[in-house]
Amino acid sequence: MDKFDELKSEAREDLAIVRLENLDQESYKNQNIKPKWLEYKSRFELLKTQTHIKYTKLYREKWEYYGGKSDAKVYAAKPFDIKVLKNDLQMYINADDDIIELQAKIAYYEVIIKYIDGIINSIDKRGWDIRNAQDWKKFEAGML
Repeated sequence: MDKFDELKSEAREDLAIVRLENLDQESYKNQNIKPKWLEYKSRFELLKTQTHIKYTKLYREKWEYYGGKSDAKVYAAKPFDIKVLKNDLQMYINADDDIIELQAKIAYYEVIIKYIDGIINSIDKRGWDIRNAQDWKKFEAGML
C-alpha cells in the first residue's frame, strides 16, 4: 500500500461520525484530527519543495549534458554523440527518464497536497454536520 492509499484510509476513519449518541465527543475529535492533517500537509509541501529543488538542479545538469557543455568525464561515463540544436534541447531534456521521474514525483505530491486540503476542508465542515445531527436529534425528541 502506498502512502496515498494509507492517507485515504486514515481520512475515512478520521472523518467518520461513529458515535451518534455522543455527538459532543465527535465535535471534540475535530481538535485532534485537524492538527494531524495540517502536519501531513506541511510534510508533503516540504517534500514537494525538496523534490522541486532536485528537479531544478537535475534540469541544469541535463541541459549541460544534452547541450554538449558537460565535463568530458560525464560523456565518458554516459556517451551522447548527437549534436542537439538549441531549439530541440528542451525536447531532449523533457523526455529524459530522470527528469520525467522527478516530474512524476512532484505531481504525486501535488495530488496528495490537494487531497489533504480537501480533508482539512471536510474537517472544518464536519462541525456543521455534527451540529445538524444534534439539531435533528432534538427535533426527533420534540425539543425544537
